[in-house]
Amino acid sequence: MILDTIGSKSGKVCQKLISTFIAVALITSVLLGFPGLTSPAYAGPGWTRTTGWVTRFNVSNLEKSLNWYLDKLHMDLDYDNLAFPYYAQVYYPEYPGTQIGLSASNPVQSGQATATIVVDDIAGARDYILSNGVQVGELCNAGNGRTVLAFFCDPDGNNLALRQNYYQNNFPQCGPPICNNCN
Repeated sequence: MILDTIGSKSGKVCQKLISTFIAVALITSVLLGFPGLTSPAYAGPGWTRTTGWVTRFNVSNLEKSLNWYLDKLHMDLDYDNLAFPYYAQVYYPEYPGTQIGLSASNPVQSGQATATIVVDDIAGARDYILSNGVQVGELCNAGNGRTVLAFFCDPDGNNLALRQNYYQNNFPQCGPPICNNCN
Protein backbone atom coordinates (compact mmCIF):
# COMPACT_ATOMS: atom_id res chain seq x y z
CA MET A 1 0.00 0.00 0.00
CA ILE A 2 2.84 2.37 0.80
CA LEU A 3 4.47 1.46 -2.51
CA ASP A 4 1.21 2.20 -4.34
CA THR A 5 1.02 5.61 -2.64
CA ILE A 6 4.65 6.41 -3.50
CA GLY A 7 4.14 5.23 -7.08
CA SER A 8 0.99 7.34 -7.38
CA LYS A 9 2.73 10.43 -5.97
CA SER A 10 5.80 10.02 -8.19
CA GLY A 11 3.51 9.61 -11.19
CA LYS A 12 1.75 12.86 -10.28
CA VAL A 13 5.08 14.63 -9.77
CA CYS A 14 6.31 13.37 -13.13
CA GLN A 15 3.07 14.47 -14.79
CA LYS A 16 3.37 17.94 -13.21
CA LEU A 17 6.99 18.23 -14.37
CA ILE A 18 6.01 17.32 -17.92
CA SER A 19 3.08 19.78 -17.85
CA THR A 20 5.35 22.52 -16.48
CA PHE A 21 7.98 21.83 -19.14
CA ILE A 22 5.36 21.97 -21.90
CA ALA A 23 3.93 25.23 -20.50
CA VAL A 24 7.39 26.83 -20.30
CA ALA A 25 8.22 25.68 -23.84
CA LEU A 26 4.95 27.10 -25.19
CA ILE A 27 5.34 30.43 -23.39
CA THR A 28 8.95 30.73 -24.55
CA SER A 29 8.09 29.99 -28.17
CA VAL A 30 5.21 32.49 -28.11
CA LEU A 31 7.34 35.24 -26.57
CA LEU A 32 10.29 34.58 -28.88
CA GLY A 33 7.93 34.65 -31.83
CA PHE A 34 7.29 38.39 -31.38
CA PRO A 35 9.86 40.28 -33.47
CA GLY A 36 9.97 43.25 -31.12
CA LEU A 37 11.14 41.02 -28.28
CA THR A 38 13.88 39.22 -30.16
CA SER A 39 14.92 41.47 -33.03
CA PRO A 40 17.81 43.92 -32.85
CA ALA A 41 15.77 46.14 -35.19
CA TYR A 42 14.80 48.40 -32.27
CA ALA A 43 18.38 49.62 -31.97
CA GLY A 44 17.84 52.74 -34.08
CA PRO A 45 18.01 56.31 -32.80
CA GLY A 46 15.89 56.61 -29.68
CA TRP A 47 15.29 52.84 -29.80
CA THR A 48 13.17 53.23 -32.91
CA ARG A 49 12.81 50.39 -35.37
CA THR A 50 15.32 50.77 -38.18
CA THR A 51 13.83 49.63 -41.48
CA GLY A 52 16.56 50.62 -43.91
CA TRP A 53 19.20 53.06 -44.98
CA VAL A 54 19.40 55.48 -47.91
CA THR A 55 22.69 57.02 -49.00
CA ARG A 56 22.03 60.05 -51.22
CA PHE A 57 24.34 61.21 -53.97
CA ASN A 58 24.02 64.42 -55.93
CA VAL A 59 24.27 63.71 -59.65
CA SER A 60 24.54 65.98 -62.69
CA ASN A 61 22.20 63.97 -64.95
CA LEU A 62 19.62 61.77 -63.23
CA GLU A 63 18.73 59.70 -66.29
CA LYS A 64 22.39 58.96 -67.09
CA SER A 65 23.21 58.11 -63.48
CA LEU A 66 20.09 56.01 -63.04
CA ASN A 67 20.92 53.99 -66.14
CA TRP A 68 24.49 53.53 -64.89
CA TYR A 69 23.36 52.11 -61.52
CA LEU A 70 20.76 49.87 -63.20
CA ASP A 71 23.07 48.61 -65.96
CA LYS A 72 26.51 48.54 -64.37
CA LEU A 73 25.60 47.50 -60.81
CA HIS A 74 22.47 45.55 -61.74
CA MET A 75 20.34 47.40 -59.17
CA ASP A 76 16.56 47.89 -59.35
CA LEU A 77 14.58 51.12 -59.44
CA ASP A 78 12.34 51.93 -56.45
CA TYR A 79 9.25 53.22 -58.22
CA ASP A 80 7.70 54.33 -54.90
CA ASN A 81 10.47 56.92 -54.44
CA LEU A 82 10.70 58.16 -58.00
CA ALA A 83 10.37 61.92 -58.59
CA PHE A 84 11.86 61.97 -62.07
CA PRO A 85 13.62 64.12 -63.32
CA TYR A 86 14.75 65.25 -59.86
CA TYR A 87 15.18 62.14 -57.70
CA ALA A 88 15.26 58.35 -57.81
CA GLN A 89 16.32 55.52 -55.52
CA VAL A 90 17.95 52.23 -56.51
CA TYR A 91 18.41 49.05 -54.50
CA TYR A 92 19.12 45.34 -54.58
CA PRO A 93 15.91 43.26 -54.41
CA GLU A 94 17.17 41.14 -51.51
CA TYR A 95 17.68 44.33 -49.43
CA PRO A 96 14.91 46.75 -50.43
CA GLY A 97 15.39 48.89 -47.31
CA THR A 98 19.00 49.71 -48.17
CA GLN A 99 19.07 52.11 -51.08
CA ILE A 100 21.08 54.73 -52.91
CA GLY A 101 19.21 57.96 -53.61
CA LEU A 102 20.18 59.92 -56.72
CA SER A 103 19.39 63.63 -56.58
CA ALA A 104 19.77 65.84 -59.66
CA SER A 105 21.45 68.85 -58.09
CA ASN A 106 24.71 70.68 -57.64
CA PRO A 107 27.29 70.38 -56.34
CA VAL A 108 27.92 66.77 -57.33
CA GLN A 109 30.43 64.36 -55.78
CA SER A 110 30.57 63.02 -52.29
CA GLY A 111 34.03 64.06 -51.17
CA GLN A 112 35.52 61.38 -48.97
CA ALA A 113 32.23 59.71 -48.06
CA THR A 114 31.98 56.23 -49.55
CA ALA A 115 28.88 54.07 -49.93
CA THR A 116 29.86 50.41 -49.68
CA ILE A 117 28.00 47.47 -51.17
CA VAL A 118 28.54 44.49 -48.86
CA VAL A 119 28.88 41.23 -50.80
CA ASP A 120 29.73 37.63 -49.98
CA ASP A 121 32.13 37.21 -52.94
CA ILE A 122 34.09 40.39 -53.54
CA ALA A 123 36.26 38.90 -56.29
CA GLY A 124 33.18 37.76 -58.23
CA ALA A 125 31.41 41.09 -57.73
CA ARG A 126 34.54 43.00 -58.78
CA ASP A 127 34.89 40.86 -61.91
CA TYR A 128 31.24 41.47 -62.78
CA ILE A 129 31.56 45.25 -62.45
CA LEU A 130 34.84 45.24 -64.40
CA SER A 131 33.12 43.25 -67.18
CA ASN A 132 30.57 46.08 -67.38
CA GLY A 133 33.32 48.55 -68.25
CA VAL A 134 33.70 50.15 -64.82
CA GLN A 135 37.21 50.67 -63.45
CA VAL A 136 37.48 49.07 -60.01
CA GLY A 137 40.53 49.29 -57.77
CA GLU A 138 42.42 46.27 -56.54
CA LEU A 139 41.28 44.43 -53.41
CA CYS A 140 42.69 46.06 -50.30
CA ASN A 141 42.72 45.47 -46.55
CA ALA A 142 40.39 47.85 -44.72
CA GLY A 143 42.70 47.82 -41.71
CA ASN A 144 41.73 44.87 -39.56
CA GLY A 145 42.83 41.95 -41.75
CA ARG A 146 39.22 40.72 -41.90
CA THR A 147 37.54 43.29 -44.19
CA VAL A 148 38.32 43.75 -47.87
CA LEU A 149 37.35 46.70 -50.06
CA ALA A 150 37.53 47.52 -53.78
CA PHE A 151 36.86 51.17 -54.69
CA PHE A 152 35.17 52.54 -57.81
CA CYS A 153 33.34 55.69 -58.92
CA ASP A 154 29.96 56.52 -60.41
CA PRO A 155 29.81 58.85 -63.46
CA ASP A 156 29.75 61.94 -61.22
CA GLY A 157 32.80 60.94 -59.18
CA ASN A 158 30.88 59.71 -56.13
CA ASN A 159 32.86 57.16 -54.14
CA LEU A 160 31.59 53.60 -54.05
CA ALA A 161 33.20 50.41 -52.82
CA LEU A 162 32.58 46.71 -52.72
CA ARG A 163 33.09 45.26 -49.25
CA GLN A 164 33.41 41.74 -47.93
CA ASN A 165 33.46 41.15 -44.19
CA TYR A 166 35.15 38.22 -42.42
CA TYR A 167 37.66 37.79 -45.25
CA GLN A 168 41.05 36.96 -43.75
CA ASN A 169 43.60 38.66 -45.96
CA ASN A 170 47.08 40.03 -46.38
CA PHE A 171 46.18 42.55 -49.08
CA PRO A 172 47.88 45.95 -49.02
CA GLN A 173 46.31 48.52 -46.72
CA CYS A 174 43.54 50.55 -48.41
CA GLY A 175 44.37 54.12 -49.29
CA PRO A 176 41.82 56.84 -50.01
CA PRO A 177 38.95 56.06 -52.37
CA ILE A 178 40.01 56.23 -56.03
CA CYS A 179 37.66 59.12 -56.74
CA ASN A 180 38.78 61.08 -53.69
CA ASN A 181 37.28 64.27 -55.02
CA CYS A 182 37.14 66.63 -52.08
CA ASN A 183 38.71 70.02 -52.65
